Amino acid sequence: MTKAEKYEGLLRQARSLLSGESDAIARMANLAALLHAEMGFWWTGFYRVDGEQLVLGPFQGPVACTRIPFGRGVCGTSWSEKRTIVVPDVEQFPGHIACSSLSRSEIVVPLWNDGQISGVLDIDSRELDAFDDTDREWLEKFAALVYGPRKDIWFAAGCFWGAQKFFKLIDGVVFTEVGYANGRVENPSYEQVYTDTTGHAECVHVRYNPEMVSLRRLVELFFRIIDPLSLNRQGEDVGTRYRTGVYYRDGEDAPVLEDLFAETRKRLGVGEMPVELLPLKSFFTAEEYHQNYLDKNPGGYCHLSPDVFKLASKL
Repeated sequence: MTKAEKYEGLLRQARSLLSGESDAIARMANLAALLHAEMGFWWTGFYRVDGEQLVLGPFQGPVACTRIPFGRGVCGTSWSEKRTIVVPDVEQFPGHIACSSLSRSEIVVPLWNDGQISGVLDIDSRELDAFDDTDREWLEKFAALVYGPRKDIWFAAGCFWGAQKFFKLIDGVVFTEVGYANGRVENPSYEQVYTDTTGHAECVHVRYNPEMVSLRRLVELFFRIIDPLSLNRQGEDVGTRYRTGVYYRDGEDAPVLEDLFAETRKRLGVGEMPVELLPLKSFFTAEEYHQNYLDKNPGGYCHLSPDVFKLASKL
């Protein structure tokens, strides 16, 4: 069996092992254990970004350096340069940090999370020149598993305060933000959007792990918290900014969404409904005070019934 074939089999095993687990630390721990046991590495582990330092995370092997500054050593350099680094001989690497004299060669892979480096996967060998481009290719795939796959969808469901709170409670949703979608004005303010002259809809950007919650499930829940037959109105909120809609960027999502909309129209017994289904043309993040508004203001206005939040919590 070639090294690539061994990595390929382990990657399938890793995906199965991590399925359904959202905690990044837990995912790191099992990935480190799997790679260490099956590939026979001398030291296998993770460092996590904490301010201007990398802090030791889950690992397998002898004791290690606890903290590594930004830009220092192989790990800090991988972080600062945002790239995988293969080191045939650690003693020849400028600024090498000698956590152990037994380490002879090393590979460090950055961990990407929503466009930022959040840590590194660090693997050491007691042999010189132990890592090559095959290791680089496959270990980058393992590193990508730490935070799981990510997909994005945007929901206009009336006032975005309650909609954000609802979707945040869904297991598998990893990030939400409120903003203004599919209008004509660049970077509008809330005051501008409120006039209904910008063409924007109040919207919630939902980022989710498709291994944990499906697009179908999210859209089904969306239809449970809106009145799909109401035009430009949800609850007491009236205006084009409160119109309902689902907006997507991934063209592969379109057939799924079209089928769900067709099923909903059939269920409601209507030929059309005033819920938009469109590609996302633009999205501008709303002001900070709107983000997680109901968490900051527990008694704040919301057009959604408290029952929908109980529903989300159960799910």
